[in-house]
Amino acid sequence: MLRKFLLSIAVVLLLSSGVFADIGQVQSFEIGELNKVKVVGGFGMASGRNYLEIGQRQMERQACLGSAAMKQGGILTQHARVQARSGAVGVIQNASVNGSQKQFIGHGYRGSHTQGQSLNLNFNTIARKPLDAAGRVKGSQSFVGEQSQKQTFRGGSSASSQFVHAEQDVKIIGGPGSDVVVKNNLNVSMFQGDSPQ
Repeated sequence: MLRKFLLSIAVVLLLSSGVFADIGQVQSFEIGELNKVKVVGGFGMASGRNYLEIGQRQMERQACLGSAAMKQGGILTQHARVQARSGAVGVIQNASVNGSQKQFIGHGYRGSHTQGQSLNLNFNTIARKPLDAAGRVKGSQSFVGEQSQKQTFRGGSSASSQFVHAEQDVKIIGGPGSDVVVKNNLNVSMFQGDSPQ
């Protein structure tokens, strides 16, 4: 009987000690966009546009541990316009963006806390006006985004944020006899992390 009583006390003390306490939080997003505009033969005009806006926000508070909050978001745009009098004139735009954030407080008063965020961006543009064509190409794509995190816990706090503004543009004007190709590539990779000492 005494053993069962002592085991019960040990379990109660273990549960009340904060060993299993945590907050934790995770959020992520992934975007992929393609914009392809082309005019083939004769006289023609074409345009294409993509627009996307995203936002995520989380917050959690526990009296015995502290609080954790994070948010991220951004705007991605693509726009292209082609005019041609002959041949095949066009532009292809590819964009991919992904972001993620993680937080964990754990045993607050014992010092367990982590924080991390990453943001990755890739833009590709290929524009072409071949030899047998006459025309013009104009295209642009851009992304503006931000991430922020904040933790408060017994004895302190931590915060981190990162921001990116990226643009990619292309323009071609030409008549028959000129063979023009433009290839643009833009890569951004950002990361921040925090862990207890």
